[in-house]
Amino acid sequence: MLIDSQINAYILTGGSSRRFGSDKASCMINGSTFLDMVFKILQSNFTHIFSVGKKAYSEKIEFISDFSGYQAAIIGIITVLRHTSSPWNFIISVDTPYITSDVIRALEKEAVDIDANIIIPSVDGQIFPLSGFYHQNCLTYFEKAYSVENYKVMDVITLLKPEIVDLSRYKTELTNVNTMNSIMKRSKIK
Repeated sequence: MLIDSQINAYILTGGSSRRFGSDKASCMINGSTFLDMVFKILQSNFTHIFSVGKKAYSEKIEFISDFSGYQAAIIGIITVLRHTSSPWNFIISVDTPYITSDVIRALEKEAVDIDANIIIPSVDGQIFPLSGFYHQNCLTYFEKAYSVENYKVMDVITLLKPEIVDLSRYKTELTNVNTMNSIMKRSKIK
C-alpha cells in the first residue's frame, strides 16, 4: 500500500513523563537514549527523520517545535501533519524504544484497506496510536478536534476508521515504556 512513496518519520518527544519521573527522550538503556534507539531503527527504514516536541535532544536529528505549549499527543500529530511534505508519515512516540524494523515492515505490509488514512498496530486488542502511519489528509480532523478542545487522539482516529493491524507477535517490541519498572521487566526478559 505505501510502497514506492516517500515516507517521512517523526519521533514525538513532547510528553511530560509524569509516571516515568524523568525525561524519557534522554533516558539511557545499555548506553543509548530512548531517542537514539528509536532513531537508529528509523534510519534503516526512512530517509527523512525528525524529532517533534518541546525541546531538541539531539544535534543529529532535525528538530521541529510543537506548535503549542499544551501537553498532549494531538499537538505532536498536528505539528507533524502541518510540517510534512509527504503524503504518508510514520509517527512514533519516543517511549517505544524497543521498536524494530520488522514491526515497521509488518505494519506496512499487512495493511490491506487501501482507503484507510491511518494504519496502526494493536497487541492483544490494545491499539497503539503512536506507532503508525498517518496520511497528511488527516490534518483537518485533528485540527478540528483541537479547535473544540478535544485532545483525545483516539476520538479522532476512531472517526477516521483506521486500518488496525494485529501485531500481537511483536508485543515486546511495541512496549510503551511509561515507568522505570517496565525497563526493569524488559531487562529481566533478556
